[in-house]
Amino acid sequence: MKSSDGRAGLPDKKIKREVLYHGIPASPGIAIGTVMLIAESHRTLFKDIKITGIAPEQVDTEIALFRQAIDKTRDEIKELRTRVQTSLESHEANIFDAHFLIVDDKMLMNEVCSSISKKLIHADAAFSQTMQKYIAAISAVPDPYLRERAADVQDVAARILSNLYGLERPKLDHLPGPRIIIAKDLTPSDTALLDRTNVLAFATESGSKTSHSAILARSMRIPAIVGMNHFVERVEDGDRMIIDGFLGIAILNPEKQTIELYEQKESRKAKLYNELLRETQLKSETVDGYRIHLAANVENADSLEDIKKYGASGIGLFRTEYLYINRPTLPTEEEQFEIYKKVATAMDGQAAIIRTLDLGGDKLSEALGAYHEQNPFLGLRAIRLCLEKPEILKVQMRAILRAGVFGKIRMMFPMVSCMDELNKLLKLLDEVRSDLKNSNMKFDGSMDIGVMIEIPSAALIADKLAKKVDFFSIGTNDLVQYTLAVDRNNEKVAHLYAPTNPAVLELIGRTVDAAERNGIWVGVCGEVAGDPRYIPILIGLGVKELSMSPLSIGHIRRLIRNISMYDAERIAEKALAAETAEEALAYSMEYLEKKVPEILQQHEL
Repeated sequence: MKSSDGRAGLPDKKIKREVLYHGIPASPGIAIGTVMLIAESHRTLFKDIKITGIAPEQVDTEIALFRQAIDKTRDEIKELRTRVQTSLESHEANIFDAHFLIVDDKMLMNEVCSSISKKLIHADAAFSQTMQKYIAAISAVPDPYLRERAADVQDVAARILSNLYGLERPKLDHLPGPRIIIAKDLTPSDTALLDRTNVLAFATESGSKTSHSAILARSMRIPAIVGMNHFVERVEDGDRMIIDGFLGIAILNPEKQTIELYEQKESRKAKLYNELLRETQLKSETVDGYRIHLAANVENADSLEDIKKYGASGIGLFRTEYLYINRPTLPTEEEQFEIYKKVATAMDGQAAIIRTLDLGGDKLSEALGAYHEQNPFLGLRAIRLCLEKPEILKVQMRAILRAGVFGKIRMMFPMVSCMDELNKLLKLLDEVRSDLKNSNMKFDGSMDIGVMIEIPSAALIADKLAKKVDFFSIGTNDLVQYTLAVDRNNEKVAHLYAPTNPAVLELIGRTVDAAERNGIWVGVCGEVAGDPRYIPILIGLGVKELSMSPLSIGHIRRLIRNISMYDAERIAEKALAAETAEEALAYSMEYLEKKVPEILQQHEL
């Protein structure tokens, strides 16, 4: 197999020989298919703009055209964000925050309008000059993560220019058939629009693992490679290609034996998938008889059918954020009640944990009035926002309690950090129960109430919290980030994001111990719950429920049915005593390689 790193001379496109190209693995998976090249038309808009003068009487018309383009772009971004929220995890839609900041930036808009009127130039030229100044400034930042945000600015700028000209953007949401997309770059909005039915994979010349397009690809489970230098000029529409998103390899014009090798890999994956589907009725029970509940994380009421398909034993996390975002008003009690009732009735007696609002007020700007925080991650979000604006939470509480009449609903509060917050939440809950009773409305008066343990302070006072709630759910994504002060999407520090870090395991262990002393149970609803590598440690520490993407349930069920609680507890003890995250993880990996090698191979493929 011929290999190229992109620096060699261009191959003769008429000679279709196999060539291997290396890039940066951005999203895992394997795809074999036909290439579709995407033209870079939106990026050339800036280059093609010619500056010509206008008459003073044309100024108002140009400014009006510019504002119309801004309004249309804002509507398009709202539609994109809604699309991502309803088809992926709701937090993935946060990548469009930067887009909204641009179209709502009054200083930027005033600068463009001022340029039109003072320089007497067309709106496209004034906007292009202004935006190129901003893009150049961001592109010059030494931090690669921040530098990647220039792509967001370019994405919005190109969209605004396209709307100014009345141009159509590439139709990536309706591909002519199964295709591997090859482009110099895919913007976040390009990626969000990809035809999920027909896109097999994509490879781009620009981008990194922390680019928003790469983040979206991982959520959409689309194999992807980025950083493929000078790749587009080596490929033609209709070429055959293999994309290996695990290794960051693109194989152009693969030979028969290469295709057969990758088809065998895909065949093993499909075989295991079908086997796991046949096991959905089996209990998730260890060989020595300990039952671990496997629940599903659900993004919206339209995803309920996956729970039965993959054999989940309930909903461990029902996210409600999608009900609140990108709308001029807050959702009403009746609107929420109908959705939660749908969840309750669909579960056929299985439990569903509904998490109360877990957003910052900046995401509810249309309903609450816009404001900006320097660090929303540590700001007014989740129950902090709800305690400041209790009517939002009380409406949601009423809807959840009323829906509890139709099934086994549990209510969970996110981001609790201290007893004072929990006491205020429980007081509000008592007020809501009293109001419902006085109004003669049916509701579940004995509904289980839980809190998420995702802030280190909550884990440290778990003993106190446990005395006032019915269960804990550990949100490992935030717990790891808050404990280790690591942004996992920042490539410069992402290697420090380690769920088996001794500090993180200590907090999980303390939480479980406190729960057991107070007679309540503990679940985990973060990403590690669906990652085979961490399961022996988690259940060995005493976690009773694992809530994950429905697609992961089969793998974890197979794993649990092949290990013993006795072994898991020994592994957890060793992991707690380990000095490093790597050492702790190694104990689990060594054990799993003996017990369920097929599950590990699928995870590491």
